[in-house]
Amino acid sequence: MTARMYGRWERPRSAGFFGLAWGVSMLGLGLVIVVMAGFMLTRSLTTALGLIVAAAAVFTPLAITVNGRTGWELALLRVQFAAARSRGEHLYRSGRFARIPGVAKLPGLLADSRLSEYETAGGRRFGMLHIRRSDHYTVVLRVIPRGKELVDQSQIDAWVEGYGQFLATQSRGGEVVAVTAVLDNVVETRLKQSGEVTRLVRPDAPEFARAVMGEAAADIGGVGVRIEARIAITYRAIGKGRVRRDEAEQARETGQRLQGVLSQLARAGLPATPLQAWEVLALVRTRYDLASQRDVEAAGAQLVRTQSWDSVGPIAHVDGWDHYLHDGARSITWEMDAAPRGAVMETVLEELLRPRADVPRKRVAIVYRLHSAAEATSLVDSDFRDAVAAEQTERGIASASARIRVGNTQAAREEQARGAGLTRFGVLVTVTDHLDGDLPGIEASVKAMSAASRLSVRRCYGSQAAAFAASLGIGLVLPEHTSISKRVTA
Repeated sequence: MTARMYGRWERPRSAGFFGLAWGVSMLGLGLVIVVMAGFMLTRSLTTALGLIVAAAAVFTPLAITVNGRTGWELALLRVQFAAARSRGEHLYRSGRFARIPGVAKLPGLLADSRLSEYETAGGRRFGMLHIRRSDHYTVVLRVIPRGKELVDQSQIDAWVEGYGQFLATQSRGGEVVAVTAVLDNVVETRLKQSGEVTRLVRPDAPEFARAVMGEAAADIGGVGVRIEARIAITYRAIGKGRVRRDEAEQARETGQRLQGVLSQLARAGLPATPLQAWEVLALVRTRYDLASQRDVEAAGAQLVRTQSWDSVGPIAHVDGWDHYLHDGARSITWEMDAAPRGAVMETVLEELLRPRADVPRKRVAIVYRLHSAAEATSLVDSDFRDAVAAEQTERGIASASARIRVGNTQAAREEQARGAGLTRFGVLVTVTDHLDGDLPGIEASVKAMSAASRLSVRRCYGSQAAAFAASLGIGLVLPEHTSISKRVTA
């Protein structure tokens, strides 16, 4: 049987002169006209030279990119980070005796978030997160991925196809902002296994049976790292006026969609259940404070008696340029710089996702930003026209690349016409360890794992705290909170 391959992804880019983007080309043409007009009006070489220098200072940082960012983007990022640092915004101190009210509110972009719990018509309880700044509502689902051992390749292909159909279905209505799939590697405490064994074993069971169950629970855990998988679905607020501001009404609409979402995921080999409010509290608390993991897992559903959404954040954090310090731990987040080149198999990310004892706390979040059906039709047509224009203007190796892009965009048009969805996607990789951990060694391991997965990653400079929060998979979609205009980005 021939292995199925996946790919044909293209980064949207308008075609301009000499391989530049259309907007940059038009800016360059406008600057040339300004220089010529200035010289014609003044007849002064000094004035013309000054205009040329000024035009070059404006144009060059836009034309040259470093690690996927323009010069202007890098400069603005540095300026904004320096300004925030001078105002002390990179530091956070909370607690009962801090100037910030509350015990330990979440910092940064999650500061105005709110967690509540509702129930579907079928009696299934789910926690719902509301990020007020962007007016987004998120439901987090626990997923139990089925392994590929003893599974036919045809079944794996069917699961992959089912997941693609799930994403396409979510995009049709336009209400879904993003779907975030997270695979989290955490240190195994074995408390959950012990609790489950305690629940299953009857008090009157034979002594030998109880001993066997206890030993079985103690042996589960392998290398000391367990995998937790979840999918977060982020919705826009629906309706107008009072309905749009009514959280209960938004929860009702979300609950109605949940059953369909769970059915679609089950067909993709991903049986899922919504996380209740206490489970979301436990998730966020243990990621910011590593030392709380055993206490949180031991508390279980009783966690709501001692914790609230205003107490699960860090007591202190420092948002550094290239790392993030929070409650005795240090985290580093990388973002996808480029998708895997060429066609790949469904196992392309296996090396990056596999749990490893030397990187016990690793989180990989794949963020799918969905286009509605109307947007998808317009975008695939626009991408195809831009690809054809680029093929007609470029020569040599660039022309060969442009020819491939034409084929990819043409295939995207055909697939979209047959009902496929159009999705932007990105990857965030977060590694957390104690302050005395070997982070240089961990960074080398992450780079090696990414390279083995044919994924190009770069560190999230100047946005480590925000990237850490986004990789949690609780509804924070970073492109909705950008502080730099798209006019100066790549």
